[in-house]
Amino acid sequence: MNFEFREIGAADGCNSLSLGDASLTALKIFLRKEAKPLHAANLARTFVYAEKDTARVRAYVTIVCGQVSVSYLEPTERVDGFRYKDFPALKLARLAVDTSLQGQGIGNQLVDFVIGVALERVMPYSGCRFLVVDAKPTSISFYERKGFKKTGVVADDSGIVTMVIDLHRLLNTVNKVSTA
Repeated sequence: MNFEFREIGAADGCNSLSLGDASLTALKIFLRKEAKPLHAANLARTFVYAEKDTARVRAYVTIVCGQVSVSYLEPTERVDGFRYKDFPALKLARLAVDTSLQGQGIGNQLVDFVIGVALERVMPYSGCRFLVVDAKPTSISFYERKGFKKTGVVADDSGIVTMVIDLHRLLNTVNKVSTA
Protein backbone atom coordinates (compact mmCIF):
# COMPACT_ATOMS: atom_id res chain seq x y z
CA MET A 1 0.00 0.00 0.00
CA ASN A 2 1.16 3.52 -0.78
CA PHE A 3 1.09 6.00 2.12
CA GLU A 4 1.73 9.70 2.55
CA PHE A 5 2.28 11.91 5.59
CA ARG A 6 0.69 15.37 5.47
CA GLU A 7 -1.73 17.79 7.10
CA ILE A 8 -5.26 16.49 7.51
CA GLY A 9 -7.52 17.39 4.59
CA ALA A 10 -11.24 17.83 4.07
CA ALA A 11 -11.47 14.66 1.96
CA ASP A 12 -9.65 12.41 4.39
CA GLY A 13 -11.49 9.29 5.50
CA CYS A 14 -11.38 9.25 9.28
CA ASN A 15 -13.86 6.48 10.09
CA SER A 16 -11.82 3.34 9.48
CA LEU A 17 -9.02 3.84 12.00
CA SER A 18 -8.89 0.71 14.17
CA LEU A 19 -7.16 1.02 17.54
CA GLY A 20 -8.23 -2.29 19.06
CA ASP A 21 -8.46 -1.25 22.70
CA ALA A 22 -11.73 0.25 23.95
CA SER A 23 -9.77 2.63 26.19
CA LEU A 24 -8.50 4.33 23.01
CA THR A 25 -11.96 5.10 21.61
CA ALA A 26 -11.57 8.79 22.48
CA LEU A 27 -8.64 8.99 20.02
CA LYS A 28 -10.84 7.65 17.22
CA ILE A 29 -13.74 9.96 18.13
CA PHE A 30 -11.40 12.97 18.15
CA LEU A 31 -10.18 12.11 14.64
CA ARG A 32 -13.71 11.56 13.33
CA LYS A 33 -15.41 14.56 14.91
CA GLU A 34 -12.92 17.19 16.05
CA ALA A 35 -9.61 17.03 14.17
CA LYS A 36 -10.74 18.73 10.94
CA PRO A 37 -12.69 21.63 12.54
CA LEU A 38 -9.92 22.32 15.06
CA HIS A 39 -7.30 22.20 12.31
CA ALA A 40 -9.31 24.60 10.14
CA ALA A 41 -9.73 27.01 13.07
CA ASN A 42 -5.98 26.86 13.93
CA LEU A 43 -6.76 25.54 17.39
CA ALA A 44 -4.85 22.31 16.77
CA ARG A 45 -2.73 20.99 13.92
CA THR A 46 -3.32 17.39 12.87
CA PHE A 47 -1.03 15.48 10.56
CA VAL A 48 -2.07 12.17 9.06
CA TYR A 49 -0.46 9.04 7.71
CA ALA A 50 -2.96 8.12 5.00
CA GLU A 51 -3.37 5.71 2.11
CA LYS A 52 -2.73 7.65 -1.10
CA ASP A 53 -5.38 5.89 -3.18
CA THR A 54 -8.26 6.13 -0.67
CA ALA A 55 -7.14 8.95 1.70
CA ARG A 56 -8.00 6.59 4.58
CA VAL A 57 -6.23 7.81 7.70
CA ARG A 58 -4.17 5.02 9.28
CA ALA A 59 -2.29 7.08 11.88
CA TYR A 60 -2.27 10.67 13.09
CA VAL A 61 -0.68 13.13 15.46
CA THR A 62 -2.13 16.39 16.76
CA ILE A 63 -0.06 19.29 18.11
CA VAL A 64 -1.19 22.30 20.17
CA CYS A 65 0.49 25.10 22.07
CA GLY A 66 0.73 24.37 25.75
CA GLN A 67 2.53 24.93 28.98
CA VAL A 68 3.95 22.95 31.83
CA SER A 69 3.73 24.08 35.42
CA VAL A 70 7.06 24.81 37.06
CA SER A 71 5.77 22.85 40.07
CA TYR A 72 5.58 19.68 37.92
CA LEU A 73 9.33 19.75 37.26
CA GLU A 74 12.23 18.43 39.25
CA PRO A 75 14.45 21.19 40.66
CA THR A 76 17.21 20.20 38.19
CA GLU A 77 14.86 20.93 35.26
CA ARG A 78 13.93 24.42 36.44
CA VAL A 79 15.65 27.53 35.10
CA ASP A 80 17.11 30.05 37.53
CA GLY A 81 15.57 33.47 37.15
CA PHE A 82 12.45 32.25 35.31
CA ARG A 83 9.68 34.09 37.15
CA TYR A 84 6.54 32.60 35.65
CA LYS A 85 4.47 29.72 37.03
CA ASP A 86 4.42 27.89 33.71
CA PHE A 87 7.07 27.11 31.12
CA PRO A 88 6.13 27.56 27.46
CA ALA A 89 5.68 24.22 25.76
CA LEU A 90 4.42 22.44 22.70
CA LYS A 91 1.91 19.69 23.45
CA LEU A 92 1.63 16.42 21.63
CA ALA A 93 -2.13 16.30 22.15
CA ARG A 94 -3.10 13.11 20.31
CA LEU A 95 -1.27 10.23 18.65
CA ALA A 96 -2.79 7.05 17.27
CA VAL A 97 -1.67 4.27 14.92
CA ASP A 98 -4.02 1.72 13.35
CA THR A 99 -3.60 -1.77 14.82
CA SER A 100 -2.61 -3.12 11.39
CA LEU A 101 0.43 -0.79 11.34
CA GLN A 102 1.52 -0.95 14.98
CA GLY A 103 5.03 -2.20 15.64
CA GLN A 104 6.37 -0.76 12.37
CA GLY A 105 7.90 2.39 13.86
CA ILE A 106 5.18 4.78 12.73
CA GLY A 107 4.50 6.02 16.28
CA ASN A 108 8.22 6.71 16.69
CA GLN A 109 8.23 8.64 13.42
CA LEU A 110 5.24 10.72 14.50
CA VAL A 111 6.91 11.67 17.80
CA ASP A 112 10.16 12.46 15.94
CA PHE A 113 8.16 14.67 13.57
CA VAL A 114 6.71 16.64 16.50
CA ILE A 115 10.16 17.00 18.08
CA GLY A 116 11.45 18.24 14.72
CA VAL A 117 8.63 20.79 14.48
CA ALA A 118 9.50 22.03 17.96
CA LEU A 119 13.25 22.27 17.35
CA GLU A 120 13.19 23.58 13.77
CA ARG A 121 9.97 25.59 13.50
CA VAL A 122 8.85 26.70 16.95
CA MET A 123 11.98 27.30 19.04
CA PRO A 124 13.72 29.58 16.51
CA TYR A 125 10.75 31.97 16.62
CA SER A 126 9.12 31.58 20.04
CA GLY A 127 9.93 30.65 23.58
CA CYS A 128 9.34 26.91 23.96
CA ARG A 129 11.22 24.83 26.51
CA PHE A 130 9.34 21.54 26.74
CA LEU A 131 7.37 19.05 24.71
CA VAL A 132 4.49 17.75 26.84
CA VAL A 133 2.27 14.71 26.49
CA ASP A 134 -0.49 13.32 28.70
CA ALA A 135 0.27 9.62 28.33
CA LYS A 136 -2.26 6.86 28.80
CA PRO A 137 -1.02 4.07 31.10
CA THR A 138 -0.46 1.77 28.10
CA SER A 139 1.75 4.39 26.39
CA ILE A 140 4.00 5.48 29.25
CA SER A 141 6.84 3.08 28.42
CA PHE A 142 6.71 4.14 24.75
CA TYR A 143 7.22 7.79 25.69
CA GLU A 144 9.92 6.90 28.23
CA ARG A 145 11.87 5.16 25.44
CA LYS A 146 11.60 8.41 23.45
CA GLY A 147 13.20 10.34 26.35
CA PHE A 148 10.11 11.74 28.09
CA LYS A 149 10.08 11.89 31.90
CA LYS A 150 7.05 11.55 34.16
CA THR A 151 5.98 14.66 36.04
CA GLY A 152 2.81 13.55 37.78
CA VAL A 153 -0.64 12.13 37.31
CA VAL A 154 -3.40 14.21 35.75
CA ALA A 155 -6.02 15.18 38.34
CA ASP A 156 -8.51 12.40 37.52
CA ASP A 157 -8.63 8.64 38.05
CA SER A 158 -7.67 7.71 34.48
CA GLY A 159 -4.04 6.94 35.28
CA ILE A 160 -2.93 9.42 32.62
CA VAL A 161 0.54 10.76 33.38
CA THR A 162 1.89 14.11 32.23
CA MET A 163 5.33 13.60 30.71
CA VAL A 164 7.88 16.09 29.35
CA ILE A 165 11.03 16.21 27.34
CA ASP A 166 13.33 19.21 27.75
CA LEU A 167 13.71 20.59 24.22
CA HIS A 168 16.56 22.91 25.22
CA ARG A 169 18.65 19.97 26.43
CA LEU A 170 17.65 17.92 23.40
CA LEU A 171 18.68 20.75 21.08
CA ASN A 172 22.04 21.05 22.86
CA THR A 173 22.55 17.28 22.44
CA VAL A 174 21.69 17.46 18.75
CA ASN A 175 24.04 20.43 18.26
CA LYS A 176 26.91 18.61 20.03
CA VAL A 177 26.44 15.53 17.84
CA SER A 178 26.30 17.58 14.62
CA THR A 179 29.49 19.51 15.43
CA ALA A 180 31.45 16.43 16.50
